[in-house]
Amino acid sequence: MLLLLLAVLLAGCAVGPSRRPPVATVNSDEPAAPATSSALPPAPPPSLLPPLIASSPQLDFTECTAGQLSRLGGAAVLGGRDLRFGCATVPVGGGYASGSATSAAEVDVTRVSLGPAPAVPTVPIAVLGDPGRRTGVEQAVRLAARAPAELLDGRTLYGIDVRGASAGGVDCITPSTRAAISDADPAAADPVALAPLAAAAATAARTCSQLLEDSLTEYGTATDADDLEEVRRALGAVRLHAVGLGGGAATLARWAQSHPDQQGRLVLDALPDPTAAAGLTADQRGDAARRALDAFAQNCVATGCALGADPRGAVADLVARLRGSPLVAPPTATGSVPGRRVTAGTVVSVLVPGLADPDSWPTLASALAGARGGDPTGLLALSEQNENEGGFDLGLVSACNDESERPTIDQVAQAAARARATDPVFGGWFAQRALVCSSWPVPTEQPTPFAGTAVPTVLLGTSADPLVPLAESQRVAAGMQSSALVSWLGTGHGAYPATPCISGVVDDYLLREDVPREETVCPP
Repeated sequence: MLLLLLAVLLAGCAVGPSRRPPVATVNSDEPAAPATSSALPPAPPPSLLPPLIASSPQLDFTECTAGQLSRLGGAAVLGGRDLRFGCATVPVGGGYASGSATSAAEVDVTRVSLGPAPAVPTVPIAVLGDPGRRTGVEQAVRLAARAPAELLDGRTLYGIDVRGASAGGVDCITPSTRAAISDADPAAADPVALAPLAAAAATAARTCSQLLEDSLTEYGTATDADDLEEVRRALGAVRLHAVGLGGGAATLARWAQSHPDQQGRLVLDALPDPTAAAGLTADQRGDAARRALDAFAQNCVATGCALGADPRGAVADLVARLRGSPLVAPPTATGSVPGRRVTAGTVVSVLVPGLADPDSWPTLASALAGARGGDPTGLLALSEQNENEGGFDLGLVSACNDESERPTIDQVAQAAARARATDPVFGGWFAQRALVCSSWPVPTEQPTPFAGTAVPTVLLGTSADPLVPLAESQRVAAGMQSSALVSWLGTGHGAYPATPCISGVVDDYLLREDVPREETVCPP
C-alpha cells in the first residue's frame, strides 16, 4: 500500500507543469466492490512537502527602498512593480544564537515586498545569490520583478547577502592584480606562457592572506551554511523555504544536510558539483560556453547588432587580433589601472560572464563591436565592472576555500593545450582557471557530495550555462536523494523565472503541493 501511495504522489507530468491529478491503476482478478451512496470520499494523500507557515521576523527592518534602488541601478530593476525594501543585519558566528549584540561578522538581510511592508505574518522565502556574481538582494529583486506576482501574495522574499558580499566586504586584491588575472592570454598553453597568470594568482593569495589574516578561511560554503541557520532563526521560520543560485544553491544544499528537520521547499538553481575534477569541470563549462556563444550570435543576427552577419566569426577574429596587438586605451578609459591594454584575455574574461547574462547581450555586443573598430572603451568598462563592482575578491576567496584540488602548472598547461586545439575563442581559458587557486592554502576538509534529504528538492539546470552547465547539474542530481532535476534548454546562469514553463514548475512546487517529475525538460 505504501508503494502505491508513493506512486500516486510522485507520478509526474510531461514537459512543463501539469495540473492533472495523477492516476494509479491496480491490476487484480478480483471484481471491484460496488460503490455505495453512503461512502465518504477518500481523504487526500499526505503531502511530501513541508507546509507553508507564516511567521514574523525577529529583526528590526529599516525602510531602505531609495538606497537599494540607487545601488541596484535605478527603478528599471523593479520591472514596473511597486516593490519596497527593508534592511536589517543578522550577527553570525554564534552571535544571534547566543543573544549577543556583538558578533564576529554580520549578514545583510533585505526584505522585498510588493507594496508596503506586510502588517501581518507572511511565509518567508529566503533568496541566496551567487557570491562574486550576483548578491542575494540582487537575486531577490530579480525574482520579485519577474516571477509571477502570485509568488508575493502572502509571501515575502528575503535577500540574504553572505559574509563579504555587502558594501565594505572582502577587498584584498589590488586593481592591477585583478587586471592581470583577467588579461592573461587565454591561449597560453605552456609553463612559460602561463607564468604571468600564476604570478598574479600568487600575488592575490599573498595580499588576501595578509589583509584577511585569520578570517581568510571564513568565506565559503561551509561558513555560509552555518550563518544561514542563524538567519533562519532570525526570520522566525520553522521551516526555511528558499531559492538559491550557484554558490547560494550550494549553501542551501549544505545547510539542509545539517538541518533536515528545518528544511522547507528548496529550489537549487545551477547547483555546482563540489567534488568534480578540475579537468572535467573545465571541459564541460567550455562546451556550454560555446553553445552560449552560438545563442548570442543567433540573437545578435536577429536583432541586427553591430557585429554584422557573422557575430561568432567577428568575436573569434577580435580574440585572434588582440593576441598579437593589444589595444591601448586612452587614459580616460583605463579606469583604476592607468595604461591598461585590452588583450584577448580581457575579451574572454568579459565574454564568459556576459554570455551568462542574456540581459547584458546588447551592451556586450556594442562593446565587442567597438573594440573591433579600435575603441576598447566599452570592453574596459565591462571589465572594470566585473573586477571592481561585482564581488571579484569574494568570488575568488570563496572558490579557493571550497576547492581542494591544486594542479601543477605543467598539468594546467597540458589541459589548456588540449582545449586550445579545438576552440579559437575561449582557448584554454577554462582550464587555466585551476591555476588561480594554485597558491591558496589547501582546505583542511575535503569536499563531499551533496547527499540530499528526505524532503523533495527541486534542482534546475540550464543547457548553455557557461558557469554551471547542465551536465554538472545532472551529475549532482544523480547523487541527491529526493531530488528532481528540471532541465531548461536555454542560455544563461540560472533558469528561474526565465520562461513560463520553468516558472510554472517552480511555482507549483513552492506555492502548491506539486513535486515535478524527474527529468522534466523545458524548451528554450
